Amino acid sequence: MHILKSLPLFSTLEDSELMEIENVLVSYFYNKGQMIFSSYDEANGIYILTKGKVKLYKAFEGKEQTIRIFSPVSMMGEAGALKGENFPANAVALDKVQVLFLPKEKFTEIIRKNPDIAMKMIGILSERLFYLVGLVENLSLKDAVSRVYEYIVHKADENGKMEFKTTIVAMELGLTAETVSRAIAQLKKRGKVKKEGKIVKLLY
Repeated sequence: MHILKSLPLFSTLEDSELMEIENVLVSYFYNKGQMIFSSYDEANGIYILTKGKVKLYKAFEGKEQTIRIFSPVSMMGEAGALKGENFPANAVALDKVQVLFLPKEKFTEIIRKNPDIAMKMIGILSERLFYLVGLVENLSLKDAVSRVYEYIVHKADENGKMEFKTTIVAMELGLTAETVSRAIAQLKKRGKVKKEGKIVKLLY
């Protein structure tokens, strides 16, 4: 129940309502590289990521573009489930992953019964839309160094620090690992960041 409570979408539900949802959740496990869903699959529910990392991406003519890297606790697939068609993208496990699956019928029933949740869902979808607009802008208008720096600014904690995994950053930004490493070297040279092991710190 605490997992559902940690999701903004369900945070206002009563314990009895959360228990009703928990009773229909199905737990699935995936190993690194396994597909969780693809754009060819019917969006028959939403996935709640509780363990591991998942890459959401689109593939076209042999090319792949990462849309987002999800970490626990996150929801995936809600847009497709609401629209009633296929999932709009592919999701693959980046390590050992556990998800909870909520069938579409139950999901839509919850939204119908709880206007507050419907409003929160609009907010979540709006946030994802803005994220995608920013992604398109980054891919088309900004150089690699600027993209890496903005990524760090966005992800850093209140102390200006973040765990920096080059391969994950590269996937999220649509860059190669080598390009990300060169960008970090440039940012260090310009006095913008400091890197110690896996930790990057902003130098304001």
